[in-house]
Amino acid sequence: MVRFGSSSLRLIALAAIAATTVCVGRAVAQTTAPAPPARSPDVPFVPTQTELVRSMLDVAQVDSSDVVYDLGCGDGRIVVAAVRYYGAKRGVCVDIDPKRIEEARHNADTSGVADRITFSNADLFQTDLREATVVTLYLLPLINERLRPKLFRELRPGTRVVSNSFDMGNWAADTTVAPPAPSGFQKQAYFWIIPADVAGIWRVRGGGGAPRTLELTQTYQRVEGTARAGGAKPMSDVRLTGDRLSFALGQAGEQRFQGTVRGEEISGTFTDGSGAEREWSAKRTKRGPRKELAP
Repeated sequence: MVRFGSSSLRLIALAAIAATTVCVGRAVAQTTAPAPPARSPDVPFVPTQTELVRSMLDVAQVDSSDVVYDLGCGDGRIVVAAVRYYGAKRGVCVDIDPKRIEEARHNADTSGVADRITFSNADLFQTDLREATVVTLYLLPLINERLRPKLFRELRPGTRVVSNSFDMGNWAADTTVAPPAPSGFQKQAYFWIIPADVAGIWRVRGGGGAPRTLELTQTYQRVEGTARAGGAKPMSDVRLTGDRLSFALGQAGEQRFQGTVRGEEISGTFTDGSGAEREWSAKRTKRGPRKELAP
């Protein structure tokens, strides 16, 4: 997908969205009287700064293949920007307050992208997230932590999650971003990639010195393990990014493994001690506990 050639051009465009949302939001308030929300919103509405909208969508690498959900969407500026300026295939605005949904709908209409956005006046905890490839948030720490198990239950490995200002408790972010703040009030966002579930015992198939079994323990995206082939060998440099698992074996890490996790199977390639590349695969024979995912 071809994006803007200049970050400053995109920032100007996003600033225009922000200005439009303020004007349209006021017009909506003057001409309509939305019904009150079914219950009080968990979080007061505070607009995301224009610079941070750009940084959040940049770090998530939003493109034309993405379906972007904003949970607690407010005036819709993040989803509108994702669809209009990053070319997202579709966006979904979710907010329990009908006034916010009405503002988001008007702002999408004004920007000419309403036909690619779904507007859901709903409780985010009751919203089905399985279609999302990117989820954006501007909630509160306790709400993020309540939401965390749902994200792991419903989002596919590789789905990107970005939160304005607040983290997810003991689920450490993969990275953080903090764009320059012209207003002088610094903001930051936290970014995660939903990891595959790899905890348990895996039976390995492959020659060239591949182990017979892998025993993996997992806490969120952090993985440790032991490989067994007659004796036990600790795995080193273990990395899990979405559905991509890699690790090394041997005192000097001379055997390098990489593979793609698909449910109960892993398949990929590894380099043996001589540097030759070989194929390997594994099937899970026993699932491991994931206590960190309990509600």
